[in-house]
Amino acid sequence: MPTANIPAAVSGSSSGWRYYPYPYYQTIGPNGLPITILPPMPPVIMPAVLVPVAVPQPPVPNGGNFGLAGPLPRRGVPVVHAQLPATKKKADPARANQLVTYGDRLFRGGNTRKAEERYEQAARANPSSAAPQVRLAQLALVRGLYSEAADHLRAAQTAEPGWITNVDDVQSIYSEPADFAKQIARLESHLQATPGDRDAWLVLGAQWFLSGRTQKAADIFLRLSDRQPDATLEAFLEASRSNDPAPVR
Repeated sequence: MPTANIPAAVSGSSSGWRYYPYPYYQTIGPNGLPITILPPMPPVIMPAVLVPVAVPQPPVPNGGNFGLAGPLPRRGVPVVHAQLPATKKKADPARANQLVTYGDRLFRGGNTRKAEERYEQAARANPSSAAPQVRLAQLALVRGLYSEAADHLRAAQTAEPGWITNVDDVQSIYSEPADFAKQIARLESHLQATPGDRDAWLVLGAQWFLSGRTQKAADIFLRLSDRQPDATLEAFLEASRSNDPAPVR
């Protein structure tokens, strides 16, 4: 066992050596001097020190500044998010026409709910087409919703100005001519009971015009034209005037 000579100041009963925290042994060496035998010192375990390590991060587009036109503002500066332009869906006229055709078949078969779905899909496929709105106006007519029917006619004029002179006979979407006549009779009865319903008069005039009764339609449009202005009414009135027969000389 290894030994160490301890200075006299700390050997024997020295107060400093007495408080040594680990066991030790004393003996007399060959030269008659005291010798202190020390055990091996236990290893000193140092506390772990955490050192931050920078981990590389993947690059972020625009510095992580999503939705902003410039760099991130300093703390305390209010953030104003730029409004990104909405992506406009490209119109699909062929798809819209196909959906209108499907809707017409369902309408003739009496399935107005499914027909309405197809017409609405057609309007979304081609917002610049009047045909889906005209069909939706007919659905509203069948349901007795005359103000809604008038609104769809106005939507048709907004979507496609000039549609009135190019539209097909509206009776063609009905299964039988009598079905169309039934709706007209019910509309006329409503107007007899409620003569001040301007929207219902507009719808009646439109039904006459779109089924080829241009003179009857013109009479209604003229009666309505002395009231509040209506772009759709003006378009129907202009179209009915252009269809007047030329005077005989």
